[in-house]
Amino acid sequence: MLKLKRKSGYWHVEGVVLGQRVRQSTRLPDTPHYRSLAEKERLKIEMQIIDGRKGGHQITETFGDAVRLYREWKQLEKRLTLKQERKLDKLCEFWEDVKLRDITTSAVTSYVTHTWKGLEPGSIKRYLNDFRAVLNHAASVIDGYTPCKIQMPIVKDQRDVHFDEDEANLFLEWVQNNEPTYYPHFVTLIDTGVRLNELLSLKAGNFAKDVVRVRRRLVRSGKTQTRDIPLTEAMEAISKAMRVKVDAPLYPAHGGRAWKSADSASATLNNILKRACKELGFASDGKDAMRVHDLRHTFAYLTAKAGADLGDLQYLMGHEDISQTMRYRGFIQSRARTFVRSLRCVNAVSWHEFDISA
Repeated sequence: MLKLKRKSGYWHVEGVVLGQRVRQSTRLPDTPHYRSLAEKERLKIEMQIIDGRKGGHQITETFGDAVRLYREWKQLEKRLTLKQERKLDKLCEFWEDVKLRDITTSAVTSYVTHTWKGLEPGSIKRYLNDFRAVLNHAASVIDGYTPCKIQMPIVKDQRDVHFDEDEANLFLEWVQNNEPTYYPHFVTLIDTGVRLNELLSLKAGNFAKDVVRVRRRLVRSGKTQTRDIPLTEAMEAISKAMRVKVDAPLYPAHGGRAWKSADSASATLNNILKRACKELGFASDGKDAMRVHDLRHTFAYLTAKAGADLGDLQYLMGHEDISQTMRYRGFIQSRARTFVRSLRCVNAVSWHEFDISA
């Protein structure tokens, strides 16, 4: 029989009835308030299968049709980014005219193996996440369609690239001298650990005398997470200036104008970061090159070295689950040496009192 399951913040209907497998989103938030409506949807799907009204017609829609439906829905949610648009366009270069019924696990795996073999596993996974999202949305709006299972690559790309204290200071000094417009941007990224999209969404009201208050909308639960990040001396000066900028963008592009998108902000700041690292003699190419998001790792590293534990980091980084914070456990100053050295408080005895050659 069919059951309701929570997935990605929505109620999903999953299970097998009369040999027909169902994996379909109700598009209803997975809160108790909407459970009764989701339950009605579950019963409706079951009756359609039992009565032979579901899954009996031929699926004629193509992947291109599914992408258009997905785009319309994401635009309605105001969550379609320029980066997603580009990835969807890239997918459509090959798959647009392919019938949904012909998109099988083996077909997708073969395509990935032969077409994306030059990409890193992390990049492949990000493309496949969008591919799967399109198919799952199609399953929720196209009667009778069940998407194939997408085989995802194993990714071990948890970067811990970061500046140490001296490198961070040299970098910020370089920015202040060469790109002063973006000095507040980089100080805030390093001294608060905020994500770039969080930085761009900050308002004057988020700044107080002692903290910057960061609010983040959690997609999975639909709730808003708030965390107060204490201010460094540099951030206190920036906070004072930000509190009076009521109407103007707090972290603008060149000329004081608002950014066109988070992607354009990322591109500009990454270019500055790369140029600075090259001139300062830091890694500027390859896997060890710094990226804007690595400034968040820098915050975690410096905070841990100052004495923060995993619980502190989880709160300051805004992680929903402690498992997300565990990537930084190597940054934490271990107290094991102190504990072991004081394990047994006995009088020390010189080795020469023992005949260890016997």
